[in-house]
Amino acid sequence: MHQPVESDTPFFLLLDIARMLRAEFEHEVREADLGVTPGEARTLANIARFGPLSQNDLAELSGFGAMSVTRVIKNLETAGLIFRSIDPNDRRARMVQISDKATPLMHELKKIEMSVKDITSRNVTSKNWRAFEQILKVVRDNHLTAYHGRRAIDIETE
Repeated sequence: MHQPVESDTPFFLLLDIARMLRAEFEHEVREADLGVTPGEARTLANIARFGPLSQNDLAELSGFGAMSVTRVIKNLETAGLIFRSIDPNDRRARMVQISDKATPLMHELKKIEMSVKDITSRNVTSKNWRAFEQILKVVRDNHLTAYHGRRAIDIETE
């Protein structure tokens, strides 16, 4: 017998919200005609937030496969928005960083972020919004801890 799935659990609500946030962000990037694709914009944002990053780490953060992130990196590098350098800890690895040329684009992406935030936080008091942000940070940190634990085990078993 078919059992209905409760769709208003925190798990499904977060998945739905993440999907809708991404769709709104991508819509606004396309509308702004910034000269980058929504995927390239997400990749730039991730490099700006966490960089310099290895291409493998960037692939994981961006949700792209290794081949796709390589293509996105090549496009961004060709546009002069990023550059690659040798990882000082592993001479075989390349690190990806934002270039100065990306600064105006990053300002435009910040405007888009604020526009999406305005939609997201509408009808939520500032006190509740701050509490929500704090809870989300705890949840993110829980998952980062679990992720780093899995990576450490994977490295030990290699």
